Amino acid sequence: MKSILNRKISLSWLGIIVSVVGLLVAFLAWVLPQRARLRTEEEKRLKQIEKMVDLANKNIENIERNFGLPIYAEGLSSASSVVLGTFVEGTQLMGEYKWDNAIKEFRKATNDAKGSELVTLFNLIGFCNYRLGKLDLASLNYNISQLLAQHYGDRKGAAIALGNIGLIYRIKGDLDMALKYCEESRKVSHEISYIKCEAAQLGNIGLIYETKGSLDKALEYYINALKKGREIKSREEEARQLGNIGNVCLARCDLEQAMKYHQEALKLDRELKNKEGEVIDIGNLGLVYKKQGNFDKAMEYFKEALRLSKEIGYKEGEVNQLTNIGIIYQSKGDLNQSLKYYQNALKLDKEIGNKEGEAIDLNNIGSLFQDKGNFNKALNHFNQALTIFKQIGAQKEIKIIEDNIRVLKNN
Repeated sequence: MKSILNRKISLSWLGIIVSVVGLLVAFLAWVLPQRARLRTEEEKRLKQIEKMVDLANKNIENIERNFGLPIYAEGLSSASSVVLGTFVEGTQLMGEYKWDNAIKEFRKATNDAKGSELVTLFNLIGFCNYRLGKLDLASLNYNISQLLAQHYGDRKGAAIALGNIGLIYRIKGDLDMALKYCEESRKVSHEISYIKCEAAQLGNIGLIYETKGSLDKALEYYINALKKGREIKSREEEARQLGNIGNVCLARCDLEQAMKYHQEALKLDRELKNKEGEVIDIGNLGLVYKKQGNFDKAMEYFKEALRLSKEIGYKEGEVNQLTNIGIIYQSKGDLNQSLKYYQNALKLDKEIGNKEGEAIDLNNIGSLFQDKGNFNKALNHFNQALTIFKQIGAQKEIKIIEDNIRVLKNN
């Protein structure tokens, strides 16, 4: 009886083992294809993200080339597909000058973004608002970007944001604050060897000194920015600083050198397909022709720059060329046409909050009324311009306006 019982027990365990093995085989038969499917899906997801990262990098490259805006996209390569997808769409819209739509995409991305991703996104929202002439909103978003960068210990992101805050102060005419922020950005960039941003800030500081009338100081910064740009083989930065050096040459009445530098800048920007840079270069060449007394050639260049500015939605370029065309008409004695262009420039400068440009427009209108013999209106516009230039601290312009007022009062 004992041997029969043991045999029954053995057969019973064997049945259990067979059942377990059968279940295990069935489980593996189900799991392995699932794992293979998940692995395939993960590979597809990673390839999709890799593709989006490549596209984002191309968009960033185009933006930096066309707008001279360094974009620090730290963290985006490891961002979620949702954040990365909206970022790609937003940067694509920026390249198409669809600023409002780009802002919507970047704001959508902030819902899922984290860390340095947020630093980049708020910086881009600020830039889009700046392009729309909404300077207060631009400043707000740049400051948010800077605070986030500080919170997350993101020094590159902080350098970008600080420089952009300085840009807004410069446009609004607060040159001391502009210098403070651009210097801080340059300092941080230098400490972390972020040469691209350092070069940009050297150029921005040069612009501030040029606005203040300190040409030697401006040239010093432009030359250093040019060296930094060449150090990192940035042809965009090289073109930008060649143009800036050309402007200093023009201010010093070295027209041959001014023409040379602006032609070099234009050649580079056209090779790079940098439309905004092209507008600036064409306008600068027009200024050289104007200084030479070749008004017809100057007008040809200014109108081409105006056309291109409108085509790409470049408001600063548009207002600059409206002013330049107004000056040519005034020089030719067509005061009514001149006033039309000056007033359009003033309207646009007020819309975008460009205090320096507003003062220039007011001075130009005052000069025109002086030519018309309407001294009361001329004095009124000169005084308005003088008030703004004093707020800005633009010593060179203050002296010009005060001389204009002095001459007017002696008549």
